[in-house]
Amino acid sequence: MVSKQRVPMQVSPVFEQRIKKLQVEIMKKQGVKESLRDLTEKISKSPDFDELEKKLLNIGTMTDLNIKIDRRGNK
Repeated sequence: MVSKQRVPMQVSPVFEQRIKKLQVEIMKKQGVKESLRDLTEKISKSPDFDELEKKLLNIGTMTDLNIKIDRRGNK
């Protein structure tokens, strides 16, 4: 079996702590230590993650952007 390549990713310390806490809770309940890679893969496949992604993408919509054009020089 081929092992998965390690791809470093920088995340916030808060997110890292929450993922590791989730890892510990899964180990307590199921007796299996899931890798952080597998946990993040499960999160990314979740429909809730899709909703979060849509919310994050809608934060910077064009309706929030106000541009005022100075037309004084266009005579």
